[in-house]
Amino acid sequence: MRLKISLTSESNIVLPMHYNYILQSFIYNNMDSIYSTFLHSQGFAYEKRHFKLFTFSNIFGKRKIIKAKKRIIFYPPIHFYVSFIMKEALSSHAKSLITKNKLKLGNNILNVSSIEVIEEKAKSNQATVKTLSPVTIHSTDSNRKTIYYNPYENSFYTLLEKNLWKKCNLSGLKITLDDIKILPAENSRFKKAVIIYKRDYVIESWKGKFVLKAPKEVINIALTTGIGDRNSMGF
Repeated sequence: MRLKISLTSESNIVLPMHYNYILQSFIYNNMDSIYSTFLHSQGFAYEKRHFKLFTFSNIFGKRKIIKAKKRIIFYPPIHFYVSFIMKEALSSHAKSLITKNKLKLGNNILNVSSIEVIEEKAKSNQATVKTLSPVTIHSTDSNRKTIYYNPYENSFYTLLEKNLWKKCNLSGLKITLDDIKILPAENSRFKKAVIIYKRDYVIESWKGKFVLKAPKEVINIALTTGIGDRNSMGF
């Protein structure tokens, strides 16, 4: 389940160009601590990894990029999307936003103008999807060096499929890896996005369109949790 959260302000909204951490903090800070603490510090364990099973989009709205100052000026209103596999966390986030008169996003004071619940469900075993935030997938070599993959490599799709398969298992959906196929959409043009998380954590990611071929329940999980990794960081 997904929320479309629309926010407004009496003045322009100024954010750094790389605002993922600020928006992530906004989400964590606006829900009951029982959920924010669990998602932030623990999540859902799968072998040696922990999945948060929620994701959020980029911020949308009229904007102006000031490259020299590494800032984005948004002209209100703005909106973004957030989705959780835990319906309780989604409900808690929505209630928190509704009950607060003022919300802080970075150094900006905002108000909620609307919250829309979007129940998006797959209608068949194939869906063409467009990224609302860029997709990233990586592995770590023997020297603990992070290796990022791109949509022009087969490994990119193999790792995306395995990642989604793990999310399905955590969600209680028992399927085989062969049931999932992720492909580039026909004539899709991918755009690379290099995101700096916090101050110096550089993440390579990609925007574009993909085709998901899988049982409808699997596609629904992909729509809710996102594909690829680092979903809870806005990917």
